[in-house]
Amino acid sequence: MASGLYAATYMDILDVTQLGVDFDAETHQWALYTASKAPNYNDDTTYSSTNEISGTSYTARGKAVTGTALSKTAGVLTYSSDAVQWASSTLTNVRHIDMFAEAVAGDPLIMGIDLGANYSTSNGTLLITPHSNGLFAIDFTP
Repeated sequence: MASGLYAATYMDILDVTQLGVDFDAETHQWALYTASKAPNYNDDTTYSSTNEISGTSYTARGKAVTGTALSKTAGVLTYSSDAVQWASSTLTNVRHIDMFAEAVAGDPLIMGIDLGANYSTSNGTLLITPHSNGLFAIDFTP
């Protein structure tokens, strides 16, 4: 499993479809999945509950992404957000996160994150802290 951006969504943002994903919106969701999630970054287009985690203090479709910020510096576009946590949770084998645009028709996928290992909590806190350099960056300079 790997992390990545869902290409079909970005194609729809840039082509005649002009999919209206507002990256500064705080309505996007983080959904948690087991290692059985097999993302296809080329063809997957929408949120799916298949292989989504269930457990105490976790609600299907995940949690809202807060503190979103889209910025540019020296030709590099960077997307970042605040950390997100599931406190007092009991979750088993969390391995993958999908971010999707819940406020956009069809719940288009934005990005997926492979955690690199399975994580579990037992009446504890699952804390996901984005890298200080952002969730992703795209360099538009040659």
